Amino acid sequence: MEFAWVKFVPNRSFRLLMTPESVRCIQELRMFIYKFSMQDVLLVIAGGALGSFLRYCVTLISHYQTSSPFPYKTLIINVIGCFLVGFLAMRFQHHANHQMIRLFFITGFLGAFTTFSAFSYETVILYQTGHVKTALLNILASTFSGVLAVVAGMWIGITMR
Repeated sequence: MEFAWVKFVPNRSFRLLMTPESVRCIQELRMFIYKFSMQDVLLVIAGGALGSFLRYCVTLISHYQTSSPFPYKTLIINVIGCFLVGFLAMRFQHHANHQMIRLFFITGFLGAFTTFSAFSYETVILYQTGHVKTALLNILASTFSGVLAVVAGMWIGITMR
C-alpha cells in the first residue's frame, strides 16, 4: 500500500503529494471514522464512567487488611466482571438493542470495571518483591476463575432467555 508523501517546503509548511492509492486510503479512513455514531460513543463513555466509579466504590468499601500480599480485591472484581460478560453476552444476544447493550455494559462498563491492568501490575510487583509463589497463584486463580465465571455467566444467561 502506498501512502501520501509529505514534502517539506523551506518556509516550514508542507504539502501533500497525493497518489491515487493514497486518496483511496484516505477515503477508506474517512468511511471508518464515520461508522462511529455519536450515540455509540456516548454509550461507551457513559458505561465506562459508571464502571470506573463502581470500581472506585469497591476499593473504598472493601478496606480490609490481611497478612497475605495476595490482591483479593482485584481477583474478586475480575471474577465478577468475567461472570457479567458471560451473562450479558448470552442474556441479551437476541435482544433488539443488542448492540447498544453490548457497547454500554460490555465495552464501557465492564471494560472500566474489570482490572486486567491492575492484575498484571500486582502480579509483577508480587514477583519483584520476592513473592514468586503468590504471583503464580494470582495468575492461576485469576485465569481459571475468570474462565469459569464467563462459562457460568453464559450458562445462566442462556437459561434465562
